[in-house]
Amino acid sequence: MIRNIKTLSGILMIAVFLVFLDAYVIFGIPVSWVGQFLLFSLAITQITSFKDSLSSSLIVSLSILLFLPQIYLDVFDSRAEFDYIYISLRYLNIASFFIVFTFIVNLDKSYKFNHDNILNYFKKFCFLYSALVIYIFLAQIFDLYEPLRNRANTDLFRDSSQSTFWLSQPHRAMGTFREPSFLITFFYPIVLLVTKSFKDNNILFSIVTGVALGLTRSDYVRFFSILIFLILIYLTFKDKKLNLNFSFLLISILFFSTFGVLECNLNPSSVECREFQDDVEKINGSGKIQIKSNDVSSVVNIGRERLNVLNYFFTSLENLNPKGLSRVNQNFQLKTSTEISNEMYFTNRTVPEYLHTRFSTQNFGTGSYSILKYQINVQNVIVFYTTGFGAIFLVLIFVLFIDFITRHNFSTNVLFFLMILLFFSISPIEELNAYYGLVIGLSYNILIKEQTYEKV
Repeated sequence: MIRNIKTLSGILMIAVFLVFLDAYVIFGIPVSWVGQFLLFSLAITQITSFKDSLSSSLIVSLSILLFLPQIYLDVFDSRAEFDYIYISLRYLNIASFFIVFTFIVNLDKSYKFNHDNILNYFKKFCFLYSALVIYIFLAQIFDLYEPLRNRANTDLFRDSSQSTFWLSQPHRAMGTFREPSFLITFFYPIVLLVTKSFKDNNILFSIVTGVALGLTRSDYVRFFSILIFLILIYLTFKDKKLNLNFSFLLISILFFSTFGVLECNLNPSSVECREFQDDVEKINGSGKIQIKSNDVSSVVNIGRERLNVLNYFFTSLENLNPKGLSRVNQNFQLKTSTEISNEMYFTNRTVPEYLHTRFSTQNFGTGSYSILKYQINVQNVIVFYTTGFGAIFLVLIFVLFIDFITRHNFSTNVLFFLMILLFFSISPIEELNAYYGLVIGLSYNILIKEQTYEKV
């Protein structure tokens, strides 16, 4: 068992950095998995310090309520062997979340926990990682050195390489993640937490981290930043004082996520741009730098894929019996692909005969045919666990929420903590994990346990 809080904080930061190396694999193992496992293992080695919390009646009751439906499905539903492996990994993610969360929340019982110490580590990490994100952003545009991204992409085509080039859209920061939305999901919460902890102005930190986050041009980060900006406006009028740290952070994010420049406009001789000479000449025909902006409506435009997820979720509310964690994505793919299958059938029945002769193995139409072969996922933690566990999951969430708000005065810290929970609830990551346990546990420790309440 590790007794020194500085040593513990150092190991936590190493684990976090490994989690952030999402774009890389070593010996076929994603580096981010190693980071998640290190977080989980660290918590396990300290389990004697919080075993009483794990054995509480609440934890035991929640476990029984969630596991019983799955046990029933395992007994009465035939499954292939890989399904058991899949389910085991899903439950390992859930267990790692709760164990790491409980460990972090109970740090003050076994250590002289000083949140300023660990926040100082996170402050340095956020600043240095933001600089790395900005460097990789520039490196991809100007063909500078960047470590090889050797992990497969996150799209439907599992063996495809990661996309780091946009011809007709401004370049997007990805950092060490496989896509911009993943960078936002893992990085933004700790930036918010560190910024919230500042007692003095730290404008440089706010601008650098804001630029790094804004360069992702993510609608997700813009939507959430607007929510926080509205809260900031209210608090400014309430307290008669402007929080400069949050102001510069949010302004930087919103500016750089709204306006951008095409890569081939900045560096038309780059490796990727040379492959599209005709298009590059059109882009640079005016001889001026062209600023492209995101449409304001894109913040609330959730897109076709998310609409499909919401449609699947609302349809499933009619029957909230447990489907089993292994069946969630399969059922989602089946529902989504039915319309495409029908289109494929009718289109090929009416296609001219000469096309059947010349392209005898091809299908014609405009549907997303890839989903007929490649497995898709719901990309939302609420949808995933609600359809997997059934109505009991929504009931547990509701009960825990009511219990939380009745036990705590509604203050600025409580509101901020709820915003972090909301952030993870709408993120594109569909499962709980050890990193979520770390961030949410640390947020609870700092915002709820350690602070005096200031009413909203």
